Amino acid sequence: MLSELLPVETAEVPLGDAPVGLVIVDAGVAFTREGNLADPEHMVPMVRTISELARRLQDRAHMLCFLDTHHADIPEPPYPPHGIIGTGEENIDPELEWLLPQATVIRKDCINGFVGAIDRDTGENAFTAWVKERRIRTLVVVGDCTDICVSDFVVSTLSARNHGLLTDARPDQDRDAYVEAITTTRVVVYTPGCETFHAPGFHDRPTTHHVGLWTMASRGALLAHALT
Repeated sequence: MLSELLPVETAEVPLGDAPVGLVIVDAGVAFTREGNLADPEHMVPMVRTISELARRLQDRAHMLCFLDTHHADIPEPPYPPHGIIGTGEENIDPELEWLLPQATVIRKDCINGFVGAIDRDTGENAFTAWVKERRIRTLVVVGDCTDICVSDFVVSTLSARNHGLLTDARPDQDRDAYVEAITTTRVVVYTPGCETFHAPGFHDRPTTHHVGLWTMASRGALLAHALT
C-alpha cells in the first residue's frame, strides 16, 4: 500500500562528462558496526556497495565524506548517544578507510550535513566551497540513513542549488552562467548505496527507507539504480 500511495521509481542515470562529486554520508562505525544505532546486518553490505562504487569512480570523481561526530554532553534527540568523540564510533567504516587520502572529510555534529558544514564563526560552508572549487555538476549521494541524514542533506542541497549557492557565477554579472549552473547541476541518489537501520517498534527499516527515497525524489533528486 505504501508503494501505491508514495510511488518510488529509479532509473539508469548517465554521469555525463561534467565534473562528478561522490558524497558519502555517515558511513561511520556508529551506524555500520557498533553502538546504539548500529545495524551491521544491513549497513555492512551497504558499505561494500559504496566501496565498489568509489573504486569505480575514483579516477573521475571528487569524493567527500560526512562523518557524524558528537560531544558526549550534547545530545541529539530523539536518538540515543552515538558517534561520540573518543569512542571510535566517530570513525569511518574500516572498509572505507582506503579512500580517506583522496577524500575531503567533513565532521558534522547534527543530522543535516549541509548545516553541519557551516563554520559557526565565519558562516562559510565547507560543502558548497568543495562543490564550487571543483565546478561539480553531478552530485552522487550514498550512505545512511536514507530517511534521516541522507534525506536531510539531499533536500537542503536541492534548495541550495536553486538559491545559487553551488556556483560562483553571479546573477547580476553573468546571468547565463548563473542560470546554466543551477539548471544543469544534478543531485543523484544511488539507491543501492543507501540504507537505514531497523529498530522494532521505533524505526521500521523497509518503511522508512522507502519514505526517505520518496521524499528526496519528490523534492527533485534523481534516484538511480545504476550509473553509466
